[in-house]
Amino acid sequence: MPIAALADPFLELSTPAGVPVHLHRTTAFKTVLLQWVAECPLDDGVSARALLPDLLTRATRRLPSLSAVAARCEELYATELLSGASGFGDRQLVRFGFETVADRYAGRPLFRDAVELLADVLHDPPLAGGAFRQDHLEQERGNLVHAIEAIEDDKHLLAYRRMLEAMHAGTPFARHPWGTVAEAQALSEPTVRAAWEHLTRRAPARLFVVGDVSEELALWAVERLAGGRHASAAGPVVPPGPVARPPQELRDVQPLAQSKLAIGYRLPRARLPGSAASLLGLVLGGDSFSRLFKRVREAESLAYGCSAAVSVESATLVVQAGIDADKAPRVRELVQEELASLARDGVRADELSLARRALLRRLSDLRDSPRAMCAFRHAALLAGRPHELAAAEAAVRAATAEEIAALAAEARLDTTFLLEGKAA
Repeated sequence: MPIAALADPFLELSTPAGVPVHLHRTTAFKTVLLQWVAECPLDDGVSARALLPDLLTRATRRLPSLSAVAARCEELYATELLSGASGFGDRQLVRFGFETVADRYAGRPLFRDAVELLADVLHDPPLAGGAFRQDHLEQERGNLVHAIEAIEDDKHLLAYRRMLEAMHAGTPFARHPWGTVAEAQALSEPTVRAAWEHLTRRAPARLFVVGDVSEELALWAVERLAGGRHASAAGPVVPPGPVARPPQELRDVQPLAQSKLAIGYRLPRARLPGSAASLLGLVLGGDSFSRLFKRVREAESLAYGCSAAVSVESATLVVQAGIDADKAPRVRELVQEELASLARDGVRADELSLARRALLRRLSDLRDSPRAMCAFRHAALLAGRPHELAAAEAAVRAATAEEIAALAAEARLDTTFLLEGKAA
């Protein structure tokens, strides 16, 4: 059956708790994946919420240690507990969940047992006098501080973050979903406890389930996990609009062998709903067939690597390159030239075909991974884009060279950040 003819495999169910369920009932996998995802603003509370995934999964009242939790997971056929905090546009996404063996292979109601374990993780931590244990809180606070500090160790990511923070300064789009070192260090027990109570009982949330699970069982899982009446989701992310200031160039110097260049362009909101934005990123710098790879790396040998990608949720085109610092002006010049060429002369048929094929292959590969399917669906819902894979693939096929050229023509240079390498 052609991919475009496939119906949406997910069934959407509403619940009294206000938590929508996205259920993909299938026997294609030997496991069942469940993800509970709370959606929160990227505000001053991000660090407290970012602490919760590790704090809550380390112990429950009935399983008061990491080893006890691990032993219980082993009893449940090596069930894997999942948790983490990430960002999407102006939202912080806090995930809890599990992946376990499907009941038909376990020969027992394993899904129910795993839901009960996750319910304990979310709602029954080992409180002491109504408060989180001080030793647990101090350890996880220290771990969060170290994780935020470790961003400095990934220079490619660091350059990207510095560029993004400058480009979207003063808006939630500039914030990291874990917060800052100072915010993490300042976390107190009452602040973390308040974040836990709101997150698990009231914050907007969605439940994703992929595997051989009935509607009735999925709705029971929501009832066990909700803990209260949750607020409705805020709707799709609204990307930031244009700014009046001229393009800015920033730099920092650190002792590293290779300089990192990050260039941010603002894209018009009106042209983002289709697939032209994703295809623009691929044509410009998404693979070895891309313009920047061929010209910046191969033709002029200016960069060890040069890539481009579009973040639809923030209406941002980002170009990144690992270079010698003195090559930065020429690389910026070439990026501008290639964007102008795309806008003026359009996309060649061969490069559009390659970009379209690459994007369709990525979408098709999502079907092999329950986690990838859920991540795609959630991101598409948050971005206000087609969240059915078949519809997304149809949009890729329908995108035209003219749409990509028009988008390139409206890309506006905003921020250039150079993390300049200097001998130690």
